[in-house]
Amino acid sequence: MRKSYRYTSAAFWGAICLAALPAMAAVPQPSPGMPVTANMGAVTGNGVLTDRDGRPLGTWSVTAVLKAGQFTGSSTVVIQGQTVSLPLIANRSYLENSRCVFYSEQDRTHVELSGPCTSNGIGGYLNAFIPTGEVYSVSGYVSGALAFKAPGAVPKAGIVPKGRLTCAWMERMGGVVAGQDYHYELRYSNMGFLQLSPQGTYTTANTSGKWVRGPGDTIRLTSGQFAGAIGHLQPDKSGQPAVYFERDENRDARDVHIVDPQRTSCTVMR
Repeated sequence: MRKSYRYTSAAFWGAICLAALPAMAAVPQPSPGMPVTANMGAVTGNGVLTDRDGRPLGTWSVTAVLKAGQFTGSSTVVIQGQTVSLPLIANRSYLENSRCVFYSEQDRTHVELSGPCTSNGIGGYLNAFIPTGEVYSVSGYVSGALAFKAPGAVPKAGIVPKGRLTCAWMERMGGVVAGQDYHYELRYSNMGFLQLSPQGTYTTANTSGKWVRGPGDTIRLTSGQFAGAIGHLQPDKSGQPAVYFERDENRDARDVHIVDPQRTSCTVMR
């Protein structure tokens, strides 16, 4: 018996329209290298700019200093024959969660180069407005090399964070039915915040208690609302000390989560 296949007109024309769309270029990835940390000092960079379909737009270069997570210096882009060289805006040029952001602005002109970065390179996005020639608003991709004067270093684990950490987790929304789209949304933790003292006490938004060191990079909360929770002292993506509570390590005798229903990240608020 031959199988017959039926398609709705909407599905048919949807498939035709999707096939007619131009293929989007893949987002460039940075060259392999060491993680960038907050005080790596002088850095230079250069590379190419492409549009969303991967066609050449121009070139870029950066000369800057990275200190306390902020870049100072200047950037230059050349797009469609227009050269724009501007100083970086300090509060909007920064390192965060392994992403480098270089933002320049003067009057109506602004240029942002941003994306995941390593000690060797950057790959990500271009967003600019250049009110000269025929450029105006332009977006696309940035890729190229970065060279720091100081070598990159792997952030150390096992360091107890100083000060108050903001705690949150990601909840998956949708995707229950096969083929259904899903996304993740940020949720603030039951902890609210976490602060560890060197004397072995901890404080959250609604409780306090004691904690002890465990093997490796682990700590264990021994009293208070979250007694029994196991945390890992690991750096966050920007290299700052943080605490992570893995879901499967944080269940009580009834198999109920002690902290949150998913992995909880307690990191420095930015």
